[in-house]
Amino acid sequence: MNDDPAVPGAGDSALATDRRTVWRLAFLGLAGSLVGNGLARFAYTPLVPVLVEEGWMTTAEAGYLGAFNYAGYFVGALTGLWVGRRMKIGHAAVSSLALCAVSLFLVAIEWGFWWMVPWRFLAGYGAGVVMVLVPPSILRQLPSERWGFATAGVSAGIGLGIAISGTLIPQLARLGASASWLGLAIASLALTIAMHRLWREPPPIPRTADAGARRLHLPAVFLCTAYGLYAVAIAAYSIFWVDFLARELGLGLAVGGFHWTVLGSCALGAPLLAGWLATRHGFGAVLSLLLVATGIGALLPVFTDAGPLLYLSSALGGLLFVGVMTLFSGRTAEIAGREGQQKLWWIMTLLFAIGQSGGSWGLSVLYDATLAYRPLFAIAGAALLLGAILTLPPLARSRAARA
Repeated sequence: MNDDPAVPGAGDSALATDRRTVWRLAFLGLAGSLVGNGLARFAYTPLVPVLVEEGWMTTAEAGYLGAFNYAGYFVGALTGLWVGRRMKIGHAAVSSLALCAVSLFLVAIEWGFWWMVPWRFLAGYGAGVVMVLVPPSILRQLPSERWGFATAGVSAGIGLGIAISGTLIPQLARLGASASWLGLAIASLALTIAMHRLWREPPPIPRTADAGARRLHLPAVFLCTAYGLYAVAIAAYSIFWVDFLARELGLGLAVGGFHWTVLGSCALGAPLLAGWLATRHGFGAVLSLLLVATGIGALLPVFTDAGPLLYLSSALGGLLFVGVMTLFSGRTAEIAGREGQQKLWWIMTLLFAIGQSGGSWGLSVLYDATLAYRPLFAIAGAALLLGAILTLPPLARSRAARA
């Protein structure tokens, strides 16, 4: 890993614009999110029915294990900036990805639920550190007109991980859960090595970079609240969706895995669609619209088990995972400005982790009490619709004027 700064100055004129550097930075963002979120975290979803059927854990324990992973993500997000200040960002990012890969190797050993708990926690911790440090580090090395491409790379890594796991896990599951974990671990290790070789240390953050985010006005508070609610909906999909399809509806792992592939495939194109719409209609309006659409998608399995509508729910889930996240990021820049975006994004990442962790625990407890998945998706849909109200541009404008 080369630790020399790739960018000689802080102004846009000094930032990297050559195509090779832009593609390298986009790949780094993709690799970081692919390992940290796509493989180390969200690939767990199609594995849940395999783990339950092979007796590694009960369905309720599978939900609790997901909650431990989200708790690790919260701790990683909470301490990510602190870690980045005490060691070079490249070292922190690569070490965190290596932690994710090692944790996947260790959970391939069938030693019971409590053996997996610390390793899934560490996988979440590594992902949290990476998501706090890597995207801002990449954007600091690019002029603003290149941000959309780089952000799409970060977001696409999550969708690619979901699509790969939805296709790969049902095939590896024929060899057992251990083989599935090992396949994810090997892929994560290879990408971690690639990131280690291609990383160039970014320029230091100017001391005034977070000055604009010291005080949160009401539009930012509403945006943060909506992001936390969004995280609850993500928890419902990312832990329970495939198991709901495969076992509760009796569709089988192959169909459930294909739904997960559909979700991931839609997530791959979601950043481009979201960015295209946002450039024409503004991030706020498109964010509210997509929150409504994905909220309806989350409510579909509550009222019907018709095949086409379930596939529509999976497709809208792809927009939910990545497209909505891209819009939240852009809306952060609109509200806080370039100087305050990093601080606000860190706060939102913490709230996202709290929403995922608390939501996964709460949803797991609810499932344990009811043994039914439909109430979980009802909560997810309601959270998204409430988030759509909080992010309405007219509401934000009126509150901003008062502030």
